[in-house]
Amino acid sequence: MIKGKNKDLLWVIQGILSILMFLLFSTANWGLAVACAIIFLANFFLIGGGSKVDAMFLLYPYGAFLLFVGGGMCVLFYYWQLFYTTGPQALWVGNHPGVTIAWLCFGLIGGILISQLSYTILFNKYVISENEWQDYVAEAKEIMRNDDDVDTGNKRPKSTAKTNAVLNDKEVQ
Repeated sequence: MIKGKNKDLLWVIQGILSILMFLLFSTANWGLAVACAIIFLANFFLIGGGSKVDAMFLLYPYGAFLLFVGGGMCVLFYYWQLFYTTGPQALWVGNHPGVTIAWLCFGLIGGILISQLSYTILFNKYVISENEWQDYVAEAKEIMRNDDDVDTGNKRPKSTAKTNAVLNDKEVQ
């Protein structure tokens, strides 16, 4: 989906966003600058996904990232403006409400649910399938059985016990 000229265009957009962020931060337009930064960061999902990006990828993790991080920033700015001159009457989980929102949106939801969970869910589809992994393990086992290098006659270094145990599907201690 994203390759060739589309990917080149995405890099140009990243450059434009970088300049725009600099100008907006320089002129103290914090909200717009942060909005550009969120789009800037989210676009790395698309650049990293490359040609394997499909409609599901645009919903999760890309869309989820925009939703949670963008929403978190909106709430963070809301509390920042609300308590700009005064302190909050009550703390949330022992923190200023804006800090609690930041921990929830960026750390818990943004960090764990979007990056780690999406990697786990989408691993077989985008990184390596179970069949490819089994082929790799079979090939590694074959290499381990043939300790001699046939072409040069040189001995390969002996494998460690841990490597042999993993390749032979034994529990490593």
